Amino acid sequence: MDKIKRIVLACVSTSICNFRCNFCYLTHRSEYFKGEQANFLYPPEYIGKAFSKERLGGVSFFNFCAEGETLLTNHIDEYIYEIVKQGHYAEIVTNMVITPMLNKILAWDKELLERVAFKCSFHYLELKKRGLLDTFAHNVNSAWRAGASASIEITPPDELIPFIDEIKTYSLQNFGALPQLTIARNDATKGIEYLTNLSPNEYGEVWGTFKSPFFDFKRSIFKVKRKEYCYAGMYSIVVNFANGETGQCYKSNYFQNIYTDLNKPIDFVPIGHCKEPHCINGHAMLTFGNIPHKFTETKYGNDIRNRVKSDGGNWLQPKLLAFFNSKLYESNPKISASKKVKYYIKSKTGYYQHINKRILMKIKKACIKK
Repeated sequence: MDKIKRIVLACVSTSICNFRCNFCYLTHRSEYFKGEQANFLYPPEYIGKAFSKERLGGVSFFNFCAEGETLLTNHIDEYIYEIVKQGHYAEIVTNMVITPMLNKILAWDKELLERVAFKCSFHYLELKKRGLLDTFAHNVNSAWRAGASASIEITPPDELIPFIDEIKTYSLQNFGALPQLTIARNDATKGIEYLTNLSPNEYGEVWGTFKSPFFDFKRSIFKVKRKEYCYAGMYSIVVNFANGETGQCYKSNYFQNIYTDLNKPIDFVPIGHCKEPHCINGHAMLTFGNIPHKFTETKYGNDIRNRVKSDGGNWLQPKLLAFFNSKLYESNPKISASKKVKYYIKSKTGYYQHINKRILMKIKKACIKK
């Protein structure tokens, strides 16, 4: 059985979207909806080689997410194909109505599709307004029939509350289960807040009726500053998929370009301590195990992405579900306190040299936390 070696958060710099969801965090930024395609600096085969299993150290999880709609990116199917054919697993974030591009992917061999998951953003009001609800449902079921996995997820804004019963009925009829829920996030504020006029408790009560383990987990880590030692940068990386610029996480101390020289190994440097108010994508980073001794019981497959259908089937195919349930620390070592010091220095300065032992001890006390 495949076990996850690394997470690669593949950020696709396409800023084109066919929807205008008012809860979308991108709309809270001045540069949203630029209408620009990702400018890939290299062909698919080259970028595929940049992410070989040899370079990454093993089978890895790729999340493909654009600044707009991922499947509106020109030739994105060709780039994802080069990743999946090597044995890696891909999750594609999409609103699931870009049928021509979707069909190109669903035409792949089943051996490849069993390692592909669609994270289907269920933008109910936009779909309903544009007459695309049935297109969405048809495409989700087409993915399942083709042998891929599909997980339905709602970001719940206040204006969706009057439609809760309608959404539940539609979901049970078309997907065999209720959707998973994340949290509507307000990125326009200085700190990270819920995007709602409800209190956090009221918000939890209203949307808790979906019985979504994903929603429950997100609420449990929301606005909780992570103080443990985090292996992001070593177990996971964030990559501008078009040009290869790579950081440890969404906020990073250490940067590199992993495309410029494919003979040069990727430098996996742990960030150590989180620079965010809370773990932004903790539903993946934490459940896969970037902080090894925390959240060991919560699994990305069972608890975040999958649902069991009314007929007993699963949203996720068996092979992919098993992979999504594996943990990063099963395939990666923990590092010693002395190595944490070295990585701390490298992360801050870009290099490590032999330095005075007394200085090392001071750094060790300052930066090493359990």
